[in-house]
Amino acid sequence: MKEYSFKIPSMHNETSAKEIASIITGIRGIQDVDVDYQEGTVNVYYDENQVVKDKIKYTVEKKDLKLMINYLPRRL
Repeated sequence: MKEYSFKIPSMHNETSAKEIASIITGIRGIQDVDVDYQEGTVNVYYDENQVVKDKIKYTVEKKDLKLMINYLPRRL
């Protein structure tokens, strides 16, 4: 299982977070999605044998949502 983390700056509420999670979960090979609208972050856990990061990125951007990929996720 691989992890793909990115930000979506336009995500500002729980409704948009649920929509984004639903969009990503619909991709074959996605195992889990963790969306935090307060931080604007998305962590996707996927099977690299079934899906590639570009497919995830394309699927989200197809919904007119911009991703910020070059950031370091906050670690607790």
